[in-house]
Amino acid sequence: MSEEQNFEPPAVPADAEVPAKPARRKAPARTSRKKAEVVAEAVPTAEAAPVVVEAETEAPAAKKPAKPRAKRAPRKPKAEAAVVVETTADLFAAVEAVADVPAPAVEPEPVAEAPVVEAPVIPAPIVETVTPQEQPQLIEAVPAPVQEPVQDSAAETVDAVEDAADESDDLQPAADGEAADAPAGPRRKRKRRRGRGERNGQGERREQAGEALPQGESDEPVAEVVDVPAEAVGATPAAMPVDAEAVEALLAVDGEAAVEPEPAVAEPAPLTVVSLGLDVPPVLSAEALTALRNARVVLGTADALDRLAGLELNVPQQLCAAESAHIDVRAVGHAGSVLVVTGDGAGDGPAAELLAELGPAHVRVLPGVGRVQAACAALGLSAEIVSVVDLRRAPLATLRGQLRAHRLLALPLADAAAPVAVARLLLDSGFAGARVWVCEFFSGQLQARAWLASELVELREAFDPRAVLIIATGPSNGLFAELPGLSDAALGEGAPAALPLAVRTLVLAWLQPAAWETGWAISDGEASLALEWARAVPTARVRAVGMEPSLLGVSIPLAGVGDNLSAIGSASPLRCREWPAPEAVFIRGGVGLGDWLAAAWARLAPGGRLVASAEDDQARGDLLAFATEVPAEAWQELSLSSGETVAGRLRFTPSAPVRLALWRKPALS
Repeated sequence: MSEEQNFEPPAVPADAEVPAKPARRKAPARTSRKKAEVVAEAVPTAEAAPVVVEAETEAPAAKKPAKPRAKRAPRKPKAEAAVVVETTADLFAAVEAVADVPAPAVEPEPVAEAPVVEAPVIPAPIVETVTPQEQPQLIEAVPAPVQEPVQDSAAETVDAVEDAADESDDLQPAADGEAADAPAGPRRKRKRRRGRGERNGQGERREQAGEALPQGESDEPVAEVVDVPAEAVGATPAAMPVDAEAVEALLAVDGEAAVEPEPAVAEPAPLTVVSLGLDVPPVLSAEALTALRNARVVLGTADALDRLAGLELNVPQQLCAAESAHIDVRAVGHAGSVLVVTGDGAGDGPAAELLAELGPAHVRVLPGVGRVQAACAALGLSAEIVSVVDLRRAPLATLRGQLRAHRLLALPLADAAAPVAVARLLLDSGFAGARVWVCEFFSGQLQARAWLASELVELREAFDPRAVLIIATGPSNGLFAELPGLSDAALGEGAPAALPLAVRTLVLAWLQPAAWETGWAISDGEASLALEWARAVPTARVRAVGMEPSLLGVSIPLAGVGDNLSAIGSASPLRCREWPAPEAVFIRGGVGLGDWLAAAWARLAPGGRLVASAEDDQARGDLLAFATEVPAEAWQELSLSSGETVAGRLRFTPSAPVRLALWRKPALS
């Protein structure tokens, strides 16, 4: 037996008043080492640690063996209850309890009488009295504790302090006067404060003991290490700093299906036009070699494909003609295809047509040295001062509109008889002293020979069909006008009805036609202004409205106009809706001038110019009527007189005055 059990109180008379016996201290029940360590770390050193002390009832009259301590039972609504009173123990007792060392016995000290003060009634948890025989069954009925997720370091420290306070409140000794047989009440379990990471759906499901974890998940919580400043350890959870991004990431973890990014749609590979140059074998760049090796199919002429023999390409190859390359590419498919061209793809191949048809996004051109560049370099000429007239895609009449005195022209050919035909055209146009260089390419070698136009026209030898002609026109005999102002001889049979030369010059000055623009020249039965326009701007597209094509065909060679002029014999104002919108329009006054003015103004492109002439009173009235609706920008009236000598005397014959008006359509802002 221990000393506590052998202690026997002194005898007291029956009639004497027995003072209340002070409560005896008793070592607290053993707790788990892990929880004790948490409590010891959480309690500040300046405060006393709360310990569990069992209350003692009045001392029995005789020595009585101590009853074993009853096990705690779950909370049940029963009649018997134990009152919990707050008691403070010594800090050393808590340390000894943690170290599993029993506390030494404390001798009772006499306590002076004090007035009885009624303590406030504290509601106590209702417990059930359990006998030692019922303990095994009761222990089996207690469910196993559920392992809770570990919080971060700051939240764990705060929860440890709260749990220690709960133990101090729940496990307190009984007050004096209570029955000693009643076992200590069970510990009132206070719900632990959950961390922010456990407030989502996942943390709440894992706190329920009866719910199974999802398959593949571990029940071991993952601890997150967070650096907490020293001054924040004692702060409340509300004062702790919160990482908003971390909270949002935790809230978005559970219940959301992972959104897979949409696979990027690969753009189709563009058509690649590879320029092989003129060297044999071709000298290609790394980009051109990569395009050829990765091609889906390689297209080209027989000469171009033969030059690829030394590269040992392991890709399909298809033969195509130079004139129908764009058609073959469309049939095969441009995506991933490669078109090889001897020389330069843009100058010697159909790269320009493919770019216009498919667009720059679907065509990639790898440049090379073309035939025109090689011919100019061989003669020491700059390509910037040479005008290229491609006779492979245009008729010979195109050259007629480009002929001017002292000009340098480069003509790529596609016909072996073309050099002789060009020499004959030069002679007919008054350029008998023009010099012509014929540049031919044999096995990658360039050979250039020079003749006069009169000498070349007499030659009967075969030339390379892919030759390039370099022409220096030299002086002209004046057959073709260098500036606007065609002679009556150039107008032929239409000269008597032609618009006066001064009027044609003023109209062109007002119209200011550009090289890329489209224009209409509306006149009934004559095309003098259309011929002047097409001759002055050989690259512009001009329509001679009201002129028969057969009659215009006779005037075109005489005026030295190329193929940029076309004729529309019979037309009405309503039909002009079918034509492309013009940037410049000239109307010569006649029948239906008002209708033509309205139709042409409606079709005129923004920023376009409209010039009209009136030579009689009816046409002048139509001009004034249209000007009341659309004000004109400029007016001009020319009174002309032509002089002639009759019987040695000079006479001037006046002609009808010509009134001109100019309208300019506002451009888009």
